[in-house]
Amino acid sequence: MPTELHIFRRLVLGLQLRASDISMQYAAELAGLLRLDLVGLFFEDTSLKHLAAIPFAREIRPLGGDWHPIDIDRLARDIDAVAHGIERIFTDAAKRLATRHQFEIVRGPLAETLLSMSRSDDIVMIVEPLSAAERATQQFVGLMQAAFRSRAAVLIVPPRIVRNKGPVVAIATGADDPSIRAAAAIASAAGEALAVVDIGATMTDETRLQALAGEVGVTITHIKAGAAGRARPAETLAPLRERLVVVTRDVVADQAAAALASARRVPVLVIEPPATAAAPAAA
Repeated sequence: MPTELHIFRRLVLGLQLRASDISMQYAAELAGLLRLDLVGLFFEDTSLKHLAAIPFAREIRPLGGDWHPIDIDRLARDIDAVAHGIERIFTDAAKRLATRHQFEIVRGPLAETLLSMSRSDDIVMIVEPLSAAERATQQFVGLMQAAFRSRAAVLIVPPRIVRNKGPVVAIATGADDPSIRAAAAIASAAGEALAVVDIGATMTDETRLQALAGEVGVTITHIKAGAAGRARPAETLAPLRERLVVVTRDVVADQAAAALASARRVPVLVIEPPATAAAPAAA
């Protein structure tokens, strides 16, 4: 793979209590495909322990049925057991694919921890929970906000991925859009074609795209979508049956990228524009 086409060095997977085996398998496969180090961060929900410490907080137990004070020690043991179970699944997935990996349990404030740990050559992978209720929780919303505030690229993964084959799509505004070269690197590694969905006011020069195709050894399809593609990206992508979408952050807003991942049911990689990719994280 032409690794000079992208700057990424690590794939950072944010894990929570209900992390799925499938998401960890996908992360390990993508890290192996792009030759990235895989980092699993398990974010412990400290709010549960804070709730348990409140004197009037109660739980109902399966045996007996009465309300009881929450047992903080038992709750801590349960959370630790879940974390170590997730670590075993994560490690097994990485080992099967010979992917360099590490796993950490994060007990500090989620946003501050992710901001301090992230680097401009990271991809932070966020897997959306299956239920709308879980997607609306403070912890998940905070994780998404922290990822987009970080210096890293953000990979939004829907709870169910419908395809693991098909072209890699770059939604671009011109030949210099960094999404094109990043998508080309992924397409080359995956042995897939590249589709450039051009939503710029001035269309990309075909000659430059064909030169890139020869450089990385992929087939490039140029789709001149214009303003309609910018306004309705999910509809524009419908005929492509893509496996992954790459877009630069100044082209599609954070919420729109998440909506696109949900609508197309494929991962969407949001990368920073060159001017901000190396900028320090916000305080």
